[in-house]
Amino acid sequence: MIESHAMAFIHLDSNRPDVLLGAWQIEEDEIFFLTRLKLYENEWKKLATIKHANRRLEWLSSRLCIKELLKIGHKDRIESLSEANGKPYLSNHPFNISFTHSHKYSAAIAAPSGKVGIDIEYLGRQRNRRTSYLFMNEQELAYYEAEPSQQRFILIWSAKETLYKSYGQRGLSFRQHIATQVDHFHIDKEGILPAIIDKDGTQRNYAIYYKIFPEFILTYTIDSIQESLQNV
Repeated sequence: MIESHAMAFIHLDSNRPDVLLGAWQIEEDEIFFLTRLKLYENEWKKLATIKHANRRLEWLSSRLCIKELLKIGHKDRIESLSEANGKPYLSNHPFNISFTHSHKYSAAIAAPSGKVGIDIEYLGRQRNRRTSYLFMNEQELAYYEAEPSQQRFILIWSAKETLYKSYGQRGLSFRQHIATQVDHFHIDKEGILPAIIDKDGTQRNYAIYYKIFPEFILTYTIDSIQESLQNV
């Protein structure tokens, strides 16, 4: 279910009461976001490193998306910081977060516990699908090459990007360490794509939720739903 607000914020149903999920269709200018975010000094420094105007809007909208999810008023502030591995967190709010952006959309996820990850991929963007071998394993390549559609290509990439963000560890190889369970997998408008992270002798199961919209594909996960894969 999609619920649009007066602004371009889109509330999305995460299918879980403890997971907040939303997207932003970027239609506003930079001043709109700055007056509602009230950035901290470290955030201003980060924004200053982003030179492209559209990238700045993507970055700002993803942060405002978090405020909308947590129902934090425009007069109040939240500070977004990054761990050494690049995983974002809030210095003054207990929820775990992740955000993403692609072209004219951004999205965010928040949960009171569990590591979260999210990715959004704009379907109008041109992609070099000959790069599939760089991030797909043999099983995924066979699945994709049996029906080399844009949906299959992007869904596998997006699922791996989501897991990378949730896991929060640089050095994780999309091809070697992350495996989506695509054997006999059929893509619907929304559903669950099982996946595994196998690294340093430890294997962990994940459920990647996905939603397909006319203009973008959204994937997200939270590590507390790993156990649900036993019943998938």
